[in-house]
Amino acid sequence: MKALDTAKDPRILVVEDAIGRFGNIVRNRRLKVHLDYGTFANALKSLESTFYEVKYSYAEPGQLAELPATRKMVEEISRMGTTIESAVSSANYRPKTVGERLALSEFRYGVRTVEGLPRRLALPDDPAFAVDIIAVEVTQVSKVEGSDKLTLCRCTDAARIWTIVTNIQRIKPGTRLPAAVLPPTEMMGVVSEAMFLGGDPLPEDTTLGLLSAPPEAALNQARGQVMALIKRLA
Repeated sequence: MKALDTAKDPRILVVEDAIGRFGNIVRNRRLKVHLDYGTFANALKSLESTFYEVKYSYAEPGQLAELPATRKMVEEISRMGTTIESAVSSANYRPKTVGERLALSEFRYGVRTVEGLPRRLALPDDPAFAVDIIAVEVTQVSKVEGSDKLTLCRCTDAARIWTIVTNIQRIKPGTRLPAAVLPPTEMMGVVSEAMFLGGDPLPEDTTLGLLSAPPEAALNQARGQVMALIKRLA
């Protein structure tokens, strides 16, 4: 298997963006919880340095997943993520503003995206798999205040609750849909943590969680979203 051009690989570029978002939250103290920001600043520098070892390794996918730098990068962000989640939990932190909710969602997105890189490297070499594609079940539906077209959905992937804002019409609780875990975004004052793909429901017996073989329509839409994200980074 030939080496990757890791500096241009969509999976690596998506991770780079995720680390950038994570770093922005830490450096600008966007989470209103007590943290040792001096220690975090040093840990963040180490994380960024380790990432560049990964980015310019030019290893093939199997080797890249097992690279010491890749393992170190995952361990570093996992350690920081655990510390932050502990601070959020101990303080019983509840974001009070849209900005705070967005920061908390971006932090969790950053950790998940970096931690999942070794797993995604084992998937087909397709930009669609630069992000996690999951099966979720809609549990609650409500209108987004101030919008006639947007719907706020609370969903589960059997591991956590996701908030997803969509323009899909007549969506109902109990529907299972593919969704891409993309950078969180604010829409009409609501933070959307993922994006439904394709719009066509999955079979009712679809297992919730990571989709190993998403429908083609879902892959096409995920691919488009990833390429648009990468283009914005250029």
